Amino acid sequence: MKLTHLPIITICLILATGCAATKTRVAEPARHSYTIKGKTYYPLKSVHSGFIQSGVASWYGPGFHGKKTASGEVYNMYDLTAAHSTLPLNTVVKVTNLSNKREVTVRVNDRGPFVGDRVIDLSLAAATKLDMVKPGTVPVQVTVLSPGSSVLAKKADAGPRKPFIPPAPNPFYPGGPTRILALLGS
Repeated sequence: MKLTHLPIITICLILATGCAATKTRVAEPARHSYTIKGKTYYPLKSVHSGFIQSGVASWYGPGFHGKKTASGEVYNMYDLTAAHSTLPLNTVVKVTNLSNKREVTVRVNDRGPFVGDRVIDLSLAAATKLDMVKPGTVPVQVTVLSPGSSVLAKKADAGPRKPFIPPAPNPFYPGGPTRILALLGS
């Protein structure tokens, strides 16, 4: 082998090594992906205003009230917030109940729901505004209003917090009204 070919061979080896490293990185999951019940979710890094998603909404309340959310803040079931599996945290969305056309604006501050075909999990306050507490789930359309912004959805109730007594047992929350009242300290 001539010495004049040595620099060309060296460059080829460096380039080949660089390509191999790139292929390995491409195969790795996104940095902020997470796996729940064997399914891996890849949260979006960004989303545009007007992004629309349709599916089923559910609500969550007493069992999570006072616990930390994915955003690090404490969940308050009386705030207009929601959990979404892939929208960026702090994204403000309009949720429309397709059964009765009621709407509510919420801020995504948590991850979920992780059940079936559900696309968004709403706080108790948001579910109340959509008139979906009793059925537990409803078909909805989710529209991004403000992608990942610091604009916060308004609180549902600026006054003192009152215990919530559901009109009927929530089939998605074990223990029904008795358990809910116990959790609320009534």
